[in-house]
Amino acid sequence: MLSVAKLKLLAYAFALLALAYPAMVRPVLGTLGVVIAAVLTAVGWVLANLSLTLTIAAGLLLVRVFPGVPRWLGRALVASVAAVAPQKA
Repeated sequence: MLSVAKLKLLAYAFALLALAYPAMVRPVLGTLGVVIAAVLTAVGWVLANLSLTLTIAAGLLLVRVFPGVPRWLGRALVASVAAVAPQKA
């Protein structure tokens, strides 16, 4: 994990780089802003759609624990559709 001393050292390194290459500060900050915005958007979407996210996560866990589940669910889906769909003569 990052300690305060390591964060200070990282801040000093970035400050020295900013002093050495002042023309690069604006594009780097812009890129960091876009990356942070994308991460926050993804986190916001996950939190807003928590039930969907948890359902997908539960499905993925079931698939990993029980490898035959997708085949069984596919057969169950076909059987349920066949039960309600009209038969062609």
